[in-house]
Amino acid sequence: MERIKKTFLVLPIKAITLSLVFVLVFLLSPLSAEEKPDEIHIDADSVVYQENIGIATADGNVKVRNKDLRLFAPHVEYNSNNQLVEAFSDERGKVTLLSGQDKLIGDHLTYSLDTRRGVLTDASGKMDALYMQGRDVRIMPMSDAVKFGVIKSRPKKNKTDAEDESITEWLNVTTTTCDFEKPHYKLVSKKVVIIPGKKMIIRRPQIYIGGKCIFTYPFDYVAGLGPRDQSLMPYFAYESNKGMGAGIKGIISAGKIGEVRVAAIYWSENIWEAKLNYRKEILDGLSIFFESKRLYHPDEKELMWRPKWGLEYYAPNGWRAILSQSQRELIQTEMTPGQEVRHNVWSDPEFGVYSPWYGNASKLANIRFFGIYGRYQQNRDKEVGSWNERILLGTEVTGAPDVGKFFFRPFYGGRYVYHTYNGGEQTQSFIDGWVGVSWDIGPVSFTSQYFRRWTDGTSPFSWDSYSPNENFYQTVSFPLPIGASWEKWTFSVTAAYDNIIQDIASIRYSVNYNKHCNTWHMWILDNKSGKEIKAGIFFYINAYPEYKLGIDSDMAPQGEATKAAF
Repeated sequence: MERIKKTFLVLPIKAITLSLVFVLVFLLSPLSAEEKPDEIHIDADSVVYQENIGIATADGNVKVRNKDLRLFAPHVEYNSNNQLVEAFSDERGKVTLLSGQDKLIGDHLTYSLDTRRGVLTDASGKMDALYMQGRDVRIMPMSDAVKFGVIKSRPKKNKTDAEDESITEWLNVTTTTCDFEKPHYKLVSKKVVIIPGKKMIIRRPQIYIGGKCIFTYPFDYVAGLGPRDQSLMPYFAYESNKGMGAGIKGIISAGKIGEVRVAAIYWSENIWEAKLNYRKEILDGLSIFFESKRLYHPDEKELMWRPKWGLEYYAPNGWRAILSQSQRELIQTEMTPGQEVRHNVWSDPEFGVYSPWYGNASKLANIRFFGIYGRYQQNRDKEVGSWNERILLGTEVTGAPDVGKFFFRPFYGGRYVYHTYNGGEQTQSFIDGWVGVSWDIGPVSFTSQYFRRWTDGTSPFSWDSYSPNENFYQTVSFPLPIGASWEKWTFSVTAAYDNIIQDIASIRYSVNYNKHCNTWHMWILDNKSGKEIKAGIFFYINAYPEYKLGIDSDMAPQGEATKAAF
């Protein structure tokens, strides 16, 4: 005997775990073992449950919903005997899955509640900022993915992860963040593997700009779904003492072994530089690392490898600690705008503790603290220096309050750093302060900033001997009247004026080309006081501005000596 209900049905308890299908497809954080998903409701023009054979059939404007998802399809069937769920499309419409802002559309969904495996055919949709289109989407438990070679190893498990998470494998996929019918760029791959809440692995994609394939990526492109890191991509630069340079930089995933950050660049002056950084998390928050940089020292005309190794710990409350040793680390200090000094420094050991930023939502003030202990040896011009002990304590405050639609937008900050050497034989301290304001006049934007440094005491090292500094920075940006309506060209110039020498210390020119979904940024830095010119170009996707494929340069001097890179 059949029992017919016209519009509504709550399925038996066996069907409750259906919610996992859609949660996993949409990359949501999986339910923990302690949580119980709520029951699923089906609403349709007609719902028939045949109790004698255990099959429920819903037809016409079918809606499946619970607290995490919404499923729409012309026709849905559930078999309680083998726990198989099927959703069908026809001339009335497609199978559509909605979760938050994410949307996935396909022709046919099959999912087994018993094995937790399923397939959505001819899928397309939007996840996060990505528009994706491909063929079949397969869902399977993490254990099956490792067993069948879909992924090389099980990623590190978080406390909030389910006992056996599921992963999503998508075949023949086109990925882009451009919503145009003919996107400005796209990545085309035979397979994409999605590990919920962790990362998306795009297997050796072909990179298209316009309708033309520019190159095939030689490795798997890994995009983090939590804190994002760029995968391996090209970049370009120019420095007057090295010439034109082209290289690659990014991350190579090594599965259980860890991850390797790599960078390499060849300069036209027959100089090649490289950087390798290996990192492996051994306990929650605790990682070991080893890095070696092959960097050129332009003052001493030398090129050598510079190794460093140690431990880094991220505490749950946001504090961070690093214990390390290094040899020949290239330290550069910008004493005044456009004038840098570089030194080879050994550390044995160096231990630093850094707090998170503390503040409030109004952005009126944010503050952090840091402390560093180390023993250092500085070598220069082939002369071997003596070992000296240094203790550094510091704090930094920044602010940029929200003033709404007020004409001027202020920002400000300050930094105090105290050094003591060899048990108090020498001491040094400095105070940095800066204040600035941004405003607009029509389409033209202005930013003005005043920076001042006060110093006291001396240091046995030349790489952290600071001197008084007083500078004024002015930036002007305005649009260029070129390009299509959806394109934006912007030219900017920033000048740094040294009030001590009463002259312009550096000028930075840049052109920004925003092409709807991606941006190209080209810059030239003329360090007049240091008689050095640098230039670069980088590219980023507007949806992910943290993925900068290239190099950039900061104008304002740093509070501490910085590690040289390229």
